[in-house]
Amino acid sequence: MGMSLLNRSPISIGRAHRPTRDARFFVVSSEDTYAPKQYLEQLSLPRVRFMVLPTPKDNGQSSPTHVVDRLKEAHADVKQKGQIQDGDEFWVLIDTDHRFDGSHLQGTIEALRTARQAGFEVAVSNPCFELWLLLHHVEISVGHRFSRGDDLEKALRDALGSFVKTSIKPGQFPLSRVPDAIQRAKALETDPNDPADPWPKATGSRVYRLMERVLGHAI
Repeated sequence: MGMSLLNRSPISIGRAHRPTRDARFFVVSSEDTYAPKQYLEQLSLPRVRFMVLPTPKDNGQSSPTHVVDRLKEAHADVKQKGQIQDGDEFWVLIDTDHRFDGSHLQGTIEALRTARQAGFEVAVSNPCFELWLLLHHVEISVGHRFSRGDDLEKALRDALGSFVKTSIKPGQFPLSRVPDAIQRAKALETDPNDPADPWPKATGSRVYRLMERVLGHAI
């Protein structure tokens, strides 16, 4: 797959290869155009930097296959430039509310397998990333179901007073609430240390795995 297919330029994380590091990079590819990028880039953490790849809007490139392909190309870009250092991580963030059933499922499974074979980490949210945001403020009971993303956006508006996924306000999801969100997300897992399924089959968000790694490297 060439650059022209994804209609973007090669990326750079702005550092040359050298034996000492100034920060650990987390490079993230997501199907969501807005929320993950705004959320992660608003976090202020020492020794950690995020690069959230741009997600094309409304052009059919939000499928898991495209999300993984974007990360593979970004990884190739920075590797060729000698900009990857030990400990940098590459993550795929996807949701179950699209392409996790019916005729799309096999393609999704193949995309997840490709990601893991490439050495990428995968964090799936059921039904979508907004659940992770809600867990900063609200504990969700095991078995509670959100039928779609709109339900979560309403729950976020109820919790926060206002919420617009295309324009997350600074301070709505502060770093101080991340440990609570991690614990609440883990409580939705049967076994958070060894999840049996490749993605949460019930309501849940494995973004907690990304944030545990992030917090572990920020100190």
